[in-house]
Amino acid sequence: MFGSHRGGGWLLEAECDSVRPGSPVTLVLPDGLLGPEPTCVLGRIVRVVQGRTIEIMHDQPWQGMLRLLIRPDAAGGSSMTLTARVDQRALEWLSQRRGWPSTQSSGESVFRIGLLTSKTGPAAVFAVASEYMAELAIEEINADGGLHRQSVELVVADDATNPVHAALEAHRLIAAGCRAVIAGVTSASFAAVEDVLAASGLPVIHTVVNEGGGGSDYVLRWGERPLSQVRAASDRVMKSSGGKRWYMIGNDYRWPRGAHRAGRRALTEAGGHVAGNQFVPLGTQDFDSVIENIERSGADCVLSTLIGSDEVAFERQVFTSGMRSKWETLSLVLEESARERIGDEAARGIWTSLGYFEGLDTPENRVLVRRYRERYGRWAPPLSSLSESVYEAFMIYATAVRSSSPDTPSVIRALGQVSARMPRGLVASAGPHALRQELYVARAVSDGFKIINN
Repeated sequence: MFGSHRGGGWLLEAECDSVRPGSPVTLVLPDGLLGPEPTCVLGRIVRVVQGRTIEIMHDQPWQGMLRLLIRPDAAGGSSMTLTARVDQRALEWLSQRRGWPSTQSSGESVFRIGLLTSKTGPAAVFAVASEYMAELAIEEINADGGLHRQSVELVVADDATNPVHAALEAHRLIAAGCRAVIAGVTSASFAAVEDVLAASGLPVIHTVVNEGGGGSDYVLRWGERPLSQVRAASDRVMKSSGGKRWYMIGNDYRWPRGAHRAGRRALTEAGGHVAGNQFVPLGTQDFDSVIENIERSGADCVLSTLIGSDEVAFERQVFTSGMRSKWETLSLVLEESARERIGDEAARGIWTSLGYFEGLDTPENRVLVRRYRERYGRWAPPLSSLSESVYEAFMIYATAVRSSSPDTPSVIRALGQVSARMPRGLVASAGPHALRQELYVARAVSDGFKIINN
């Protein structure tokens, strides 16, 4: 029954394509168990003993292990014993989730950097390796002497893919004495924290795909831009589809809306025509009506700005409905973690355009991937542009601190002049609100992505 959605409780209602080592698993814990809303546990099967044992290593909301032992009982059914591994970081996350005060001091003897990420909520799918990337960066920075003769310490905050919660977590990072905040969150959460953090004198770096914008010099937006993404990929997608009619579907918040405006501009430049435009709330899991709308529009191509678990649900439903062959899809945030949760067969053929892929063949990336696997093991989640960008932000920030005086204005000036060779290639500052980087067009295949223009 495991992974078959046949009922029997939250554990047996897992989402899992096959019960074998390496298969991604999503478990939804009941309302009220770890907070007021359901919580997804994201991991993968690491061991199976047929008819007896299933072991799941999970990475969100904390790193741990679930071990399910199954025994036949006299009545012809089964009895099950579940063992869960919960460490100190898990207890800290749970305390914060329940609103209990943090016991963390301001930490004057250490140099603290905050990571605002999405350990829960729809965006947790694309953030699954972000904390690991931050940890790797901190280890590397400390191995090189720390910053201004201080050991660097990571403080992790979970925005729960919710702007209100993100604002509360921003205040917690300030209270913890963080000198800067790296934010790998949605634009909705970023908008809720950028002014709070900048007003407190903290540099805040938005690392993931975003719509851009102005604001304080203390606010740096380094992710890919949708206008460049669509320009890079649209011709290939239309050529593959044999048509130029597009339907745009996205979540209803600021980044997808900005991405659709940019997408319309880029598609018009490429000779495309937008036949439909639709937004759905974050957390949407039923896309039957959306798929019907796309089919009725006569679209040859779909531009998706759905994120995380919403994108996973949409693409799986497109596949099961038999519509995958009816149109080509360009997804602006389809990265490695989302692709594997959509499934090898269901994701095959989807296009994307990002600045980094785990399979990118650069010397720096080969070193990073090797270190990552040595540190976290073969079952750790895949790297992606959305997690690798966190590593880059920490490393670039450390370089800026070392090359300037300790005061924040000096660090900001250094960040505005950044140029570095990173695992994704050469990156360089394009002002406080953009980072120049190469974009790679790729297509999902059974074991990852095929990069078309590396």
